[in-house]
Formats: sequence, C-alpha cells, structure tokens
Amino acid sequence: MSTRPVLVVVTVAVLVYWAELLLRLAQTYLLHTPEPHARGLLGVALPWLAESGWAHHGVAFVVLAGCLVAHRGAARAEVT
Repeated sequence: MSTRPVLVVVTVAVLVYWAELLLRLAQTYLLHTPEPHARGLLGVALPWLAESGWAHHGVAFVVLAGCLVAHRGAARAEVT
C-alpha cells in the first residue's frame, strides 16, 4: 500500500485547519471583529463547529489515523 495518498489527506487537513486559524486571526486583529464572532470560513457555514472543539478533535483524529496508516504502510514496505 502506498502511503502517499494518506500523507496527502493528512497534509490537506492540516493546511485547511491552519488556514482557518489564520483567517480567524485576520478577522480578529485586522478587521477588528470581536473574538467570539470571528468564526473563520467554516464557522460561518457551520457555527456549531466554531463554538465547539470538534474541529480540533477532527483534525487531530485525521492526523493520528493518517500517521498510523502511513506507519503501517512504511513498515510493510520495509519488510518486502
């Protein structure tokens, strides 16, 4: 099994998460939006996501699962 697709998914998840955080920072400090109202792009479409910790847990889960799958794939490639 190739680990490349798994690493691409993990990378995209992390980059989208960082972009969301940077957008929230820009809303707060550049646009002077009060912090509770700076929800980022996903928070505008899904307000419950910005108010809960599910975005953090979702990204952490994707990264953890991706690392485990990539590790298994790399270990199998080493054996063969």
